[in-house]
Amino acid sequence: MTRCLILAAGRFDPVETARAVAADREPRLDVYELCRSLSADVLDFKDVDASRSALVRAAGRALGQSAALALLGAERAADYQAILTTGEDIGIPLAARLRFARRRPSHTMIAHTLSPLKKRLFFAMGRVEACIDRFLCYATSEERNLVERLSVPAERVERIAYHADQRFFRPFEAPPEPDLICSAGQLLRDYPTLVEAVRGLPLRLRIAAGSPWIAKELKPGAPLPENVQWRRYSRFELRELYRRSAICIVPIQENDYQTGISTILEMMAMGKCVIATRTRGQTDTLVDGVNGIYVPPGDVAALRAAILRAVEHPEETARMGAAARRYIEEHATLDLFVDRVSAATLAGRTAARPAAVLR
Repeated sequence: MTRCLILAAGRFDPVETARAVAADREPRLDVYELCRSLSADVLDFKDVDASRSALVRAAGRALGQSAALALLGAERAADYQAILTTGEDIGIPLAARLRFARRRPSHTMIAHTLSPLKKRLFFAMGRVEACIDRFLCYATSEERNLVERLSVPAERVERIAYHADQRFFRPFEAPPEPDLICSAGQLLRDYPTLVEAVRGLPLRLRIAAGSPWIAKELKPGAPLPENVQWRRYSRFELRELYRRSAICIVPIQENDYQTGISTILEMMAMGKCVIATRTRGQTDTLVDGVNGIYVPPGDVAALRAAILRAVEHPEETARMGAAARRYIEEHATLDLFVDRVSAATLAGRTAARPAAVLR
């Protein structure tokens, strides 16, 4: 059996997570599902905090928790045959460190967005791709970036669908409230455009502004209309908001990253018609008019028209919501994601080479 290590950004509590999942209060966590699938060990930021390594502690102070976790993983790499890093914030510094190892495990990295200059410099100057055997990405835009701009061989790049826990985020029989619409998430959200789009409409908009991965609270930048409420929701409360809503909206600022994908997939898994901004990075999931609706970035009039059309034609909206759920079941469940990432991690083992050959 291949001995695997997962390096995951965050601080995870397996006991509390298991309790919440069993009570149907939280979705399953992909890190733990991958751990079970691969029979892997997991290191996260709690292990960085507990480390006695002077180098790891110094890295944490100077470079941040992700770099420190990469160093901790490198210190233990000799005990494993395969390593999975859950993002480039860990994977790039790990690869840089593994270049100096006489022998190394295979390294599979999930790449979220490698387009920023500071990340591309590691490829141009540090040749970190030599110690990353397999790149997993979620978006066509990132797949092109890896192959065309960073010159990673196409056979080492695999685009996979992200996921929603289809057991937790699921359709309910109770009908939605016809005048209630919702939005959720934090990173690069274009809430000002959404707020203007619903101003004066006979609809109630609830914005669940926040992310389980971002501690800083997101606040509105201007006074809200009477029909808009804004607050942070727990995962259980968020599911209830999705359930009650007639439609769900994910407004996104223009960018190259697949921003908003986790929120979009959660809403789709609930059987909801999702209106989302079509950005350069957000193109792979919705099929406009089939399982959701795309609108241009920053276009108040287009978003307003899409919202009105969706709420005024509930049968068409329900049809798209049902198609959205089918998409999840066929392409983007948590279980499918775990199977794909596990297979890629184990396949990466066959591609691993001694680091000395790569320098």
